[in-house]
Amino acid sequence: MPYGATPVFLEEHMSKKVVKNAIFIMLDTLPFNYLGCYGSNVVKTPNLDRLGRNATIFENAYSEGLPTIPVRRCLMTGRFTLPYGGWKPLEHDDTTLADVLWGRKWQTALIYDTPPMRLPKFGYSRGFDYVQFLPGHELDHTSYSEVPLDPTWKADQFTAPGMVYNEKGELIDDDSRALLEELDLFLRQFQKRRTDADSYVAKVTSAARKWIEEGRDKTRPFFLWLDSFDPHEPWDPPSVWAGEPCPYDPDYKGNPIVLTPWTPLEGRITEREAEHVRALCMEKITLTDKWVGKLLDTLEREGLMDETLIVVTSDHGQPMGYGEHGHGIMRKCRPWPYEELVHVPLIVHMPGTKPGQRIKGFVQNADIMPTILDAVGLLHNSEKPDSGHGFPVYDWSEMHGESLLPLMRGEKESIRDHAIAGYFGKAWSIITEDYSYIHWIASDVRDSFILRGELNDSEEMWSCTAGAKVIVPESDELFDRRTDPFQLKNLLKEKPDIAEQLLQKLKLRIGELRSS
Repeated sequence: MPYGATPVFLEEHMSKKVVKNAIFIMLDTLPFNYLGCYGSNVVKTPNLDRLGRNATIFENAYSEGLPTIPVRRCLMTGRFTLPYGGWKPLEHDDTTLADVLWGRKWQTALIYDTPPMRLPKFGYSRGFDYVQFLPGHELDHTSYSEVPLDPTWKADQFTAPGMVYNEKGELIDDDSRALLEELDLFLRQFQKRRTDADSYVAKVTSAARKWIEEGRDKTRPFFLWLDSFDPHEPWDPPSVWAGEPCPYDPDYKGNPIVLTPWTPLEGRITEREAEHVRALCMEKITLTDKWVGKLLDTLEREGLMDETLIVVTSDHGQPMGYGEHGHGIMRKCRPWPYEELVHVPLIVHMPGTKPGQRIKGFVQNADIMPTILDAVGLLHNSEKPDSGHGFPVYDWSEMHGESLLPLMRGEKESIRDHAIAGYFGKAWSIITEDYSYIHWIASDVRDSFILRGELNDSEEMWSCTAGAKVIVPESDELFDRRTDPFQLKNLLKEKPDIAEQLLQKLKLRIGELRSS
């Protein structure tokens, strides 16, 4: 601290602080309103809450192109994906954060258990110095198909019978068969679980802690990308495997509902069953929070909190019923960019910024890469390192996103007046302070090259959810965000002028991005 420094000098000095390290933490399928720091009075998340008290909480963070893979592509490149493509590999021309850091002083690590990132030829581990993948989740669980299953374990014991069988005891449809097959594969590995230390989130965060404690070169700065597929379904928190009541639903009688079919709730899933699913989801979020807390404890013991940017977010939320919980589906079986899916938590710990602040301005996942580059002092540094062997070194000039640090430092009140979200080739939406508008393009997109760009994802791949169907409402939808935050009353016919203004603004933004 400079001798005789004034409070104003100190404030300005600290606000421009550059950190040595950066850690990005992805918690897949985490509804923002299931966190204490986002207002939940039910779900216990003490560790993310304590991080939030010493960080900045962004109240209007939105993912744009959905779901899993388009979000990762956006995060890794700082570029929106909604106008360009859906579920697809990284392209050769994509410049990722790991590509940018190559040849510079940072050591980089990707520790993950998110199987869609590891699909053949998708390349999402490209450029990292250290990569560790922990197997077993969705898309990877078929690797366990030949593991013997304890004969006392039956797939239909882990879902509601009425979701699978009709009155005659027969399978209802192909969705029933697919659900039982999925459960059977999960059980072949889950049957050996004994404590929550055997859970996925425990294993992936423990691997990250080990790398921080033992694997990295402690003389060099680092960037760590930790990608946890939990709390994604199956909803398999400790109570399920202990055979005990769920602490968030202790009076429930019946099978634990670890998975549901990829169908609308109506006629298939009762409200009481949906309530139990939500309770298991809450318990799994609490479990995820526990192991994230252990990671934060490790950072504190290693003395890294004061020199490390920490970003915690999710790729999307989760449809989980009706009303405040969703629009009548469970799991992402329709390309519907409603609030329960596209609004995500975003907690950013940046040493030298005001702790505990809450920012209402719209931010998007494309802003995370430029924020990381800004925090470590690269964003405004035009100097390119010399690889020494003629290999190209890449910059970040093509990013769409903006650094969030000016918001956190109080230099700006906002960086945009709206957010966009949707599914490539199926739905676009725009969210403003007063309204949200959803434009359903799935029905006419194949007739318009301008709308569709280059369709490159099949119906089977757009969500990576078996049984998902491209079924959308017949007309566009307009919602009042102030009086109808859960998007339950369509005002399209009542306020056509506002709807038309938002549609034109949305099309203009998509067009701008497509030309950039």
